[in-house]
Amino acid sequence: MTGYEGSILRVDLDKEKLERCILPEKTLRMYLGGTGFGAKILYDEVPAGAKWSDPENRLIIASGPLNATAIGGSGSVSVVSKGPLTDGAGCSQANGFFGAYLRLCSLNGIVIYGKDDGLKYLYLDSESEDLLDAEWLRDMDTYKTPNLIKHYHGYKERDMSIASIGPAEENLVKFAGIFFDHGYSASHNGLGAVMGAKNLSHCDCERPKGNSN
Repeated sequence: MTGYEGSILRVDLDKEKLERCILPEKTLRMYLGGTGFGAKILYDEVPAGAKWSDPENRLIIASGPLNATAIGGSGSVSVVSKGPLTDGAGCSQANGFFGAYLRLCSLNGIVIYGKDDGLKYLYLDSESEDLLDAEWLRDMDTYKTPNLIKHYHGYKERDMSIASIGPAEENLVKFAGIFFDHGYSASHNGLGAVMGAKNLSHCDCERPKGNSN
């Protein structure tokens, strides 16, 4: 990681296509931080008439320039999308390690769109990313899922940060949240239901090996 360089991961669930790309410096300066960047993507890419549950809706999980620094609270993360409670733009923040680990993997954000045919999860580290089958985790709650995933991939407690949903989100409960590292919730405007509508069970971000931040 060398500063706030603007790398993002685009996740097209319709095509199961993953692509890293670079945001222009002008965009980073004008729309500072995870919420600013998320609002810019939402405004530019989601049609005015799109509903919160439509594949065209974007779910943006983003960090800011202070993430993964020595400043206290710098592990927090922003989630931006059209939410079901208002069917309008919404954002929510959560603590945990996800924002810091995202930056340590040289990413400022993840932009998720489309809808997968089956339940999937996103696994990423500093070198690669993949969409994997998550049907075996269906109906699991947001405490069991992180534990099972870390055990499955052979990680200890703080070696991986996980943003997960559970049965409420899978069943599109309109006030459902996204839970980070067990107890940290992005709860405003039902953004967990957006993740459930896209058939995405959770996102896993590995802490790069040898990094003790």
